Amino acid sequence: QKTLENVIGAITLYTARPVSAGDFCRFGRVKGTVEEIGLRSTIIRTMDRSMLVIPNSMFSSVEIENFSQRDRIRFFRRYQMQIPKSGQMRQILEQIRQLAADNTLVLDETVSIRFETIADANAILRIDLGVGTTDYQDFLAVAEELNLGILDIADQAGARFTGPARLNMDSADSTPEANSPA
Repeated sequence: QKTLENVIGAITLYTARPVSAGDFCRFGRVKGTVEEIGLRSTIIRTMDRSMLVIPNSMFSSVEIENFSQRDRIRFFRRYQMQIPKSGQMRQILEQIRQLAADNTLVLDETVSIRFETIADANAILRIDLGVGTTDYQDFLAVAEELNLGILDIADQAGARFTGPARLNMDSADSTPEANSPA
């Protein structure tokens, strides 16, 4: 009976094609690259480079997220800062919007940059946008550029980030150090 379930699972995988060999996917809590889809089992190389053999009956019966099929990667962040004056906040929002518009990989129609709310005497900035790449390293380069730009914009506006850990810049040293709030 198990063999029949695995063969039916393999047929499902071959016909529905949720993943193919070489695809990066998530199966339950496991993330990895599909190495092979056989008649009885599917082999996945996990993030820590181990090989995981999953019976097709099990693989085809749970949710599979195929990262290789996405058309973009979402950049979604919430930044928390001490409440600046309204003029400072308008300047920060305008400059972050311009930063996003200047990046050729940021998809204009996906950009949402908002002063979302005030929580615990902190301003919460919500940044949600799509990066037009499926290559994770390219996405990380864009995320790094955006984060560095946001740090510069906040610094120029005289704003301070808050939260469980803060990045403080000593003007004499310019070496970042992480501090926990007192």
